[in-house]
Amino acid sequence: MTITPDTLYQATDLARRHREVMDAARRPGGAIIRDRGGESFLLTPAAPVSRDHYLLEGLRAAVQVLNLLRSEEPRDSVLYGSLSWLSVLPREDQQQFVWEYVRVLQAASGTGVDAVEQLLYEWQQTARAWVDEDLRAELSSDLDEPLRDAEL
Repeated sequence: MTITPDTLYQATDLARRHREVMDAARRPGGAIIRDRGGESFLLTPAAPVSRDHYLLEGLRAAVQVLNLLRSEEPRDSVLYGSLSWLSVLPREDQQQFVWEYVRVLQAASGTGVDAVEQLLYEWQQTARAWVDEDLRAELSSDLDEPLRDAEL
């Protein structure tokens, strides 16, 4: 369900009744301003629009990775787009990331993007560790063995 503005403003209302137009822009749905040529513009606070754009781009990137994971053939990291760092991880980890990413993106529409940023950071650190062969061997070794060079 979308909330649409109650009043349609003219471009001249920005100069004559700017406070009224700005107050209307702060309400759900924003304010529609029609130009002399008939083109309509939506005036609304930038923060929710930016957040929604960020979330939409994240979902688009997740779908792109899911499509890549459907193929068994090796994939170039460029095909991952903004999530190119993900290509170094094993397929199972990539799938796990995508599902976690989608869940946190869905939750972020009402709470903000901090949880999304935290998830991305943690998975990027995992990808960095995976690239380092010594660290990967250490992390994937038998969990019952003590870590080498670990000081307690």
